[in-house]
Amino acid sequence: MNLANAQVDAWVNDNNPPTNIRSSANGAVVMSLPDTCSYMIGLSSPKNGWWRVEWIEAAENAVEISLKGSPNGQYWIHYSVLGCSTRNYGNARWCLRDKPSKTGRPTYWFIDEQVVKPISCKGEWVQVELNGHKGWIEMEMLCSNPLTTCP
Repeated sequence: MNLANAQVDAWVNDNNPPTNIRSSANGAVVMSLPDTCSYMIGLSSPKNGWWRVEWIEAAENAVEISLKGSPNGQYWIHYSVLGCSTRNYGNARWCLRDKPSKTGRPTYWFIDEQVVKPISCKGEWVQVELNGHKGWIEMEMLCSNPLTTCP
């Protein structure tokens, strides 16, 4: 994986749909996702809480949603309407860390599977928000499928 262009996969987790997709970080709305199904979404190039959208798929039937309407060919979404689950299926004790490293200081402990909001990424680590706490977790510990658990 090219870590400079690391991609994070997530799902749309918006409590106030439709979910807006914009032409730039905090730019003009160029398309909206209605609340008709669950959406999986490929993200890259995080910038101040915004993610560049690489692809969107209707999760129930695995149909790709066409990205259209942006004059510059870019599509952006805010982290606050995104979600991933932790792969903590065995109820082991996990933590968020203060930096993207196994040597980072634990900042928030949890036991059961949780839904987190991905904020940014650095290498194989994703900065997330969980219950008002922000910290780093390894990308491989996240599941991007809203309909099932990941292996």
